[in-house]
Amino acid sequence: MSTLYIVATPIGNLEDLTLRAVRVLGEVPVVVAEDTRVTRKILDHIDSSSKIVSFHRRSTKSDVHRIVRHLDNGDIALVSDAGTPGVNDPGQAIVAAAVALGHDVVPLPGASSIMAALSVSGLYVDQFISHGFLPATGGKRRRLLNAVAQEPAASVFFETPHRLRDALVDMAAVMPVRGLVICRELTKLHEEIWRGMAAEALDHFDSPRGEFAIVVAPLERGEAAASSISEDDASEVINSAAAALRNRYESRRDLVEAVAKKTGLPRRQVYQTLHREG
Repeated sequence: MSTLYIVATPIGNLEDLTLRAVRVLGEVPVVVAEDTRVTRKILDHIDSSSKIVSFHRRSTKSDVHRIVRHLDNGDIALVSDAGTPGVNDPGQAIVAAAVALGHDVVPLPGASSIMAALSVSGLYVDQFISHGFLPATGGKRRRLLNAVAQEPAASVFFETPHRLRDALVDMAAVMPVRGLVICRELTKLHEEIWRGMAAEALDHFDSPRGEFAIVVAPLERGEAAASSISEDDASEVINSAAAALRNRYESRRDLVEAVAKKTGLPRRQVYQTLHREG
């Protein structure tokens, strides 16, 4: 039987193409791709003359069978426009069909915007959930974000520049004190890694450009309990604790730590409340 190679491609910087990927993409006669124009640039960069066959989200079951038949004649490769095939792209249908026919499927690991965003987040992410692109409509987006707000694991989203601010408005309403790491144009010339909360992000990204990956911090200890009480009640608890402890601490940072420990509320929420109250 033949081999279907699952080849990760760069998410923005061609130097991230692995040596193994260069070799395989130069050897296989056929490369299955989402956008043939994008993949042609990669193949031209490595002087590969492999034939490119298109497969995308609008492709049909007959297209799957047509593509898998190429394995009857030898090994082929599957690529994504950017990143790892089969993750937030239609490539899994090709993989499933190849497996069903008894062909070998071999991964060639490489770039992944999800893993890149998590790796620079500075967050503890032994568990995470990838949601792909946030829903375009407000109601669906808010329902998903409400679920994420109760999720103890970190979450990762993709967002487009023209929808970013709408998403941040919803995040500010649903999870106002949850930490975010917003990665713009990962591995590209204008790469930016921004950290803060949704309301702060709205001030920073006033005219969004580029592609965005958003990491939502995992739920802090005590944050789940905080979500069950109103903001006014939480503010009262925080201010009461701060009044009792203020004379013991010279720095605002130490006071925030002490109040968070005493109340069981997140440090971020304590800081915001005390900052707001002056």
